[in-house]
Amino acid sequence: MKKKILAFLLAACLAMIPETAMEAQAAGEQGTDYRAPAYGTKAVAAEKQALYEEIEKATAALQPTVDTVAPSTYAHNVKVDNYSDADALGLIYETQGSGVILTMDQNRIYVSTAAHCLKHVHTEVEFADGTRCDGVVVYKNPAKDVGFIAVDAGALSEETLSAISPAPGMNAQEAGKNQGDLLFAVNSSDDPNALALAGILDQYSVVYPNNQMQNVLQFYSDISYGSSGGALYTPEGIWVGSVSGGDTYGICWAVPYGDILSEFNSWLTIVAMQQAA
Repeated sequence: MKKKILAFLLAACLAMIPETAMEAQAAGEQGTDYRAPAYGTKAVAAEKQALYEEIEKATAALQPTVDTVAPSTYAHNVKVDNYSDADALGLIYETQGSGVILTMDQNRIYVSTAAHCLKHVHTEVEFADGTRCDGVVVYKNPAKDVGFIAVDAGALSEETLSAISPAPGMNAQEAGKNQGDLLFAVNSSDDPNALALAGILDQYSVVYPNNQMQNVLQFYSDISYGSSGGALYTPEGIWVGSVSGGDTYGICWAVPYGDILSEFNSWLTIVAMQQAA
C-alpha cells in the first residue's frame, strides 16, 4: 500500500512539473524576463505553490530512505567557510556553503564547491570529523559556478586523513538514473553532514535560468541556502552533480559531475603548461 501511495505522489508531482523551468516561466509569467537568483524569490503563482506542495509530499515519503543511505557518503562532504578581512568598520563578510572531496593525494585534498560561495579572500574547510583547516582557492569559474579549494594534507592528522575520502562520481545518465528516480542533496552549512534532503531527478540537462549559457541537471527537492556546492548523490552514493541553485518552490539545479571533472582537468592542464613554461 505504501508503494502505491508513493507512486501516486511521484506521478502527481511529475505530472505537474513542466519539462523545464523555462517552460514553467513561459506558462505562468509570459512577458517577463526570468532571471531567478539562487534559491529564487517569494513571488509565485498559485500553480507553483501547488507544485511545491506536491514536491514536499513526494520528497517527505522518500526521506526515510535517504536517512538510511546518506551515512555512506559522510567521508566525502565538507563545510566551506569563505570570509573577508575586516573593513573600515570592523565588519567581516562571510559566505557559508557546502563542498565535496573531488580527489586527494599525499600532498593535497581538492574540494569542489560552487564558485558563488568563494567571494572573499579567506577560506576554511571543515571535514567530516570536525577538523577545520585553511584552504586555498586554486580555481574559480563563475560561468560554470564551479570552484576548487586545495587543502594541505600535511596540516591534517592521520586520524582525519583516514576519516575522509573522495566521492565516487559520474553523470546521472551514466549511473543509470531516470526521470523520477531518487537523489539526495547534502547541506553542509552547519556541519559537513548536517542535512541530506531527498530529491527527484527530472532532466539530465536544461538551460540554467540563472545563466542562459549553461546547461545543468534539474531535480526537485526542498533544499535551502547553504546547499550550494554540496553533492547531489544517488542512493548508491554516486556523486552526480553539485547544487548551484533553486527557485524556492522545489525546482533545483546542479552542475553535472562531468562538467565539474572537465573544469578540474582544464585547471590541471593550465597548471602543467605554466610549470613547463
